[in-house]
Amino acid sequence: MPLPVTKRQFFRILSLAGASLTVSALTVNADEVMPMAPIQTPKGNNNFSFIVGGSETSNIGEWASHLSSAFTSSLQDDVPVPIRYTTGHDGITGANLFDSRIVPDGHTAFLTSGNPFIASMSGDKRVHYDFERWIPILSSLSPSITIARQPFHNSIPDLLKNRSMKVAVSSIIGKELPTLLGIELLKINTIPVEGLTDFQTAIQALKKGDIDVLQLSTPEAFAALPSLLKQGLHTFFSLDETTTYGPRFSDLYHQLPHYKTDNTLFDAWNALALASRMNVSIMLPMLTSSALVAKWRLNTSKILKDEQIITFAKNNNVTLQDNSVCIDTISKMCPPIITTMALQRWLNAKSIKWSHN
Repeated sequence: MPLPVTKRQFFRILSLAGASLTVSALTVNADEVMPMAPIQTPKGNNNFSFIVGGSETSNIGEWASHLSSAFTSSLQDDVPVPIRYTTGHDGITGANLFDSRIVPDGHTAFLTSGNPFIASMSGDKRVHYDFERWIPILSSLSPSITIARQPFHNSIPDLLKNRSMKVAVSSIIGKELPTLLGIELLKINTIPVEGLTDFQTAIQALKKGDIDVLQLSTPEAFAALPSLLKQGLHTFFSLDETTTYGPRFSDLYHQLPHYKTDNTLFDAWNALALASRMNVSIMLPMLTSSALVAKWRLNTSKILKDEQIITFAKNNNVTLQDNSVCIDTISKMCPPIITTMALQRWLNAKSIKWSHN
């Protein structure tokens, strides 16, 4: 007897396969600043363009510039592939625009980091898009390490029963969420400390004891990691499976006495960790024809051999993925609804507790 397939799962299968389906556009949040008319597809030889989940000076904006140049060369077009930047540091405004105002014919792709995925999984009220309806063309992963004043060992949860670890975050549902949730899954209470977005300022706060834990994700942070370890800081855990620094979070979680194989919050952690590590991705709308999806993927495969792209990825500590690897990565960032509901319940409960600290 075949297993039942939910509407959400059905949409996911179709979007990952690049199938065409008529889906009504999502309603735009009244708080978002939107253009008065739908964004039009540019009139170039190939009609390719990007909408970017960030400003021109952001990290994703730098990627947009390099990818536009590489795509223009691959398409052998005289006109540069147009780029439309958006406001906001987390890509949510860009995601809302892409999902609700872009003509969904597949000529405009969305260039984003993993932040909109984290926001959606977390139940952010600003979210009016469904990333599970997007067709992945390219994804990327960067290493991410959580460092602390002390290394993790099994006695820490007992030693810290009556205290909490202060965790530096850009926001409670920012890219540091897997560090917050991970520490809680290790049975240690946390207190998020917002506002420490500058790396050097955050490091000084960690050394002084103003915070106890800091997640490292940027090239600058990783370049400084060997020096930080020599100065007496420690790797608490790693968010990825292949790092050469410190223990992997999954190993720490599995060896603790309270480990549960069916813990939905651990499933949520895995999806969040992938999204947090995703530096850049290219997405198309579900309505994109299979022929156009194939064209995007063909040119993406070509640009991944571009020396400029290879160098930029290496300098940013990024591993680029296309085709089947990309699809698998994005699929793992789309947990079942029961998992996202568990995460949102946990966040609601913790937010009440954190507000009283």
